[in-house]
Amino acid sequence: MQFWIKCNRYGKAEPDYVNVSLVSGMSRERDKTILEFVGAQTIEVNETPEEILALHLGTSAGQRI
Repeated sequence: MQFWIKCNRYGKAEPDYVNVSLVSGMSRERDKTILEFVGAQTIEVNETPEEILALHLGTSAGQRI
């Protein structure tokens, strides 16, 4: 299982690496996802929560059974 995943910061061209084990919450606002970290820091990324989970858990994550 990966703890560091590559996400694209919202509004920026370069990718950023996120430690998923420190993410305490995710929310979607229009075309961006807001990742909330332990300690109240947040970042905005382009990927949807489903895409983030798939990157972290594997390609089958985020698919409904």
